[in-house]
Amino acid sequence: MIYCKHKRKGMENTRFVAAAVAAISILYSGCGPNDFNYGKVKNIVEGSPVRLDAEYVTLTQDQLNCGVQEELWDAPVSTGRRGMARLTQKGRDLKFSDDVSIGELRNPFVQIRGDINLVVNEINSDRDGPEQNTKLVEMKVGANIQNTCFQNPLPIMGVRKGNFTQDYPPILLFHYYNSWQFEKFQH
Repeated sequence: MIYCKHKRKGMENTRFVAAAVAAISILYSGCGPNDFNYGKVKNIVEGSPVRLDAEYVTLTQDQLNCGVQEELWDAPVSTGRRGMARLTQKGRDLKFSDDVSIGELRNPFVQIRGDINLVVNEINSDRDGPEQNTKLVEMKVGANIQNTCFQNPLPIMGVRKGNFTQDYPPILLFHYYNSWQFEKFQH
């Protein structure tokens, strides 16, 4: 009887230790570089303004026309198949940083620069990045520009074979430094 009592006590201790180890494993499995997920990516990107340095966004024809009416840029001037609309100070104040290009690609586009709020529209895929504890995420993401011409976030263009393109979404680099952080748009 004493032997069974000690054996039962030992089994209870073993179960307790096993349960404690399992609980700690579950608790820590949500921390560290292995906790990367799309919800976290969306929260990081949308959580605070992101520093953009010379990214391009696409415009619709209506947004281009509205920008002319709102004096964000001058009326487009055509030089053959290509055209441009010269950016005004009012447009620069909205963090546009270069003249609007027209005709080079399917839709007009313009460069933006500065701390800008982004919106994630769709996350397509992710893969390991170029260094340890990095991830590359392909996603459709837009820049929120506070003006009546831009009721929806402006789509940020991706880069393929070294050129900006409207056909592919951008790839964003995330790095783990005690928590996942957005590092930059990958070019």
